[in-house]
Amino acid sequence: MTDNDNNVAGLPPEDKMGFAVPKTPAHSLMLLNSYMRTDMLQHIHSRLHKMRDADEPGSPLHHVAISLEQVINTWDGINLFECFTRNPFHIDPDYEFRPEQDYLHDIRLMKHHLKHHRKMISELGSWR
Repeated sequence: MTDNDNNVAGLPPEDKMGFAVPKTPAHSLMLLNSYMRTDMLQHIHSRLHKMRDADEPGSPLHHVAISLEQVINTWDGINLFECFTRNPFHIDPDYEFRPEQDYLHDIRLMKHHLKHHRKMISELGSWR
């Protein structure tokens, strides 16, 4: 991704097309909601709701990381892009949906967020 990719008309450059470093679990979900291109997004939310409803232990940061990890582990490497449609919450309503490319983009975006959540969890653990 180049700096020019971040200068798409009308999109916040600080979001880095979703690849900004998430500051909080809410910030991460806002970026994912806005920049994921497929409705794979619903699987993240579904898993978060299941954890909340089951009153599973852990912080929101842990829950987002677990949800991302589960979705990535389910869909990465199997390339079932035909199972997904366009994300209805994508920040650019005129975005041209390309299932195969967008599927791979979303896996990459989720991995980016998971990497930063794991790093934050590790850093927080070392403060104890």
